[in-house]
Amino acid sequence: MSKKPSRFNQGFSLIEMAIVLLIIGLALGMTLNVTRGMRDTQNRQLVQSKLNTIDTALANFVAQNKRLPCPANGTIASGAVNAGIETLSPGPPPAALPPKGSCNPISQINGVIPWVTLGLTESDASDPWNGRMSYRVDPALAGSAPLPLLMDMSNCDPSSTVTNVPSTSCAVPVIPCAGGPGCTSPSDFLLNKGLDVWNGVGGAGGWATRQNNRINGTGAAYVIISHGPSGTGAYNSNGILQPGSIAAGTNETPNRNNRAIAIPSALGTSYRDAQLNDITTAAHFDDYLSHPTIMSVLNKANLGPRAH
Repeated sequence: MSKKPSRFNQGFSLIEMAIVLLIIGLALGMTLNVTRGMRDTQNRQLVQSKLNTIDTALANFVAQNKRLPCPANGTIASGAVNAGIETLSPGPPPAALPPKGSCNPISQINGVIPWVTLGLTESDASDPWNGRMSYRVDPALAGSAPLPLLMDMSNCDPSSTVTNVPSTSCAVPVIPCAGGPGCTSPSDFLLNKGLDVWNGVGGAGGWATRQNNRINGTGAAYVIISHGPSGTGAYNSNGILQPGSIAAGTNETPNRNNRAIAIPSALGTSYRDAQLNDITTAAHFDDYLSHPTIMSVLNKANLGPRAH
């Protein structure tokens, strides 16, 4: 009589094999989710580190030049002439050009971090998702010689009692400052300078609260924008504007590149630093920004107002 084969000798049944494969699939899926989450966390930390590096480079530039740099033209491919170099207007002719030394309006529309001008690499000026970071600056703070160099408050005197008088520069103080026009107060210098940034919270349209306020003298000296994992509205290293993997949300739309600088900005065109939101609707927001005040940049560059 032949011996009946044991269950062990029979091997796995189809049902058992399916269960094993299901378990393996679930384990792989969990591993991939954990890996993806770790990578997302690393990228978020990396983009913040890159923003900090650029902030420091910009403050160092201000310390040396008493102005902010103009943007580089994002449509220029890597390795091509003028890639990563700030674009300054050569001045007229033709008459349509802005004054010599001012920011060329073309570079503001397509503006990215001028990494060469700042002594950085293109990688430093690109986010972890391979998009060039967009850069916007108030032209009044970026004029080169022969224009006045306006990122310098070392002559502004807090003891001045003259207020709400916009000033293009800080006059050399005539002591005592109290009660006279011989000194420029920091608030007068900062009035109506910089860029507006809103936080994307509350109100009709979701952008009712200001983070930077040009009118009140707390405007952003500049705005740096990483267009996030979706890459919507970023230039790549080939100088091509990216449509992105997800359509821009309501708060992302004003941050996209290939748009004229918003100054002075209406609510609908101001820059936005909203809360991150991964949903693929109009509420989607995956941009990362840096927008320090003029005063904070000047203090970092040791060009802040006089102390008493």
